[in-house]
Amino acid sequence: MKKLTLNKIVSTLNLEIISGADKMDQQIDTYGLNRAGLELTGYFEKGEKSHRLILMSTKELNYIMQFNEQERRARYEQLLSKKFPGILLTTKFTDELFFKIAKEKNFPVVLGGDSTAILSKAILDILDDFLSPQTEMHASLINVFGKGVIFIGESGIGKSELAMELVKSNHLFVGDDRIVITKKNGSLFGRSHVILKNLVEVRGIGIIDVAKTNGYKVIMDESPIDLVIELSIFKKDGVDDSERLGKSFQTYRILDQNIPYIKIPVSSGRNIQNIIEVAVSKLKISQSGLYKDDADLLTERLQQFRDEN
Repeated sequence: MKKLTLNKIVSTLNLEIISGADKMDQQIDTYGLNRAGLELTGYFEKGEKSHRLILMSTKELNYIMQFNEQERRARYEQLLSKKFPGILLTTKFTDELFFKIAKEKNFPVVLGGDSTAILSKAILDILDDFLSPQTEMHASLINVFGKGVIFIGESGIGKSELAMELVKSNHLFVGDDRIVITKKNGSLFGRSHVILKNLVEVRGIGIIDVAKTNGYKVIMDESPIDLVIELSIFKKDGVDDSERLGKSFQTYRILDQNIPYIKIPVSSGRNIQNIIEVAVSKLKISQSGLYKDDADLLTERLQQFRDEN
């Protein structure tokens, strides 16, 4: 897991350092933000939540300004005596006494914009990138018709070649070979490993930079993962284990999430690109609530045929 520090947040969001400039490199390892309302009353959570970054803005200012300077100083000093990575302020938090005490204690404090919602979202997006559960898969990831499709299968089966075929049809390339998958807010997102960004290896040709050969318009830095497709050899060991009748999608487990999954056999003469596009269309219809199981539809038509004859 990458190391996240307050200094990285400051540089990414171009925040202003108020105090504690020499303490910005301590590691942040707890997800989330705490609003300082309870802390300013003297209540501090125990455990992991006590190590979160703290955010203060208008609500905290309105609360603390009810007290005289002596009481405010006591509460600020108690807050700044605790061990957490730092305090984030919006420009709406304007108590100069807090700034003075923070500088006296050399406590890490940074100043952002005037919108609590915007600052919170920006910070949480960074925390997601660094602290959310992650895994890697040997796969290709293409966004097809707005759905992130991850292709798995044994080495040499044609995942990279299929990715290039889909890109030629104006679908979006996310990554090939090593896909980094992150769980954010209960959903999965995939992106290329940084070393292989925009690169794909095609047997017989070598390494290709997709951005240079097809343009940056076909590149997508990150995509939700909506469907897992396993490419398999048709009639491997003489056995045809492919589905013949319409059935609902099976599931594939990634980071404790169930993702719709199908297996598609690969053989000469099959246009796999078209089959993938049909599979994604079927997924979108099923998620819309309009989908009717193909096997049930066939059964109904058979029964109707018998009734009429």
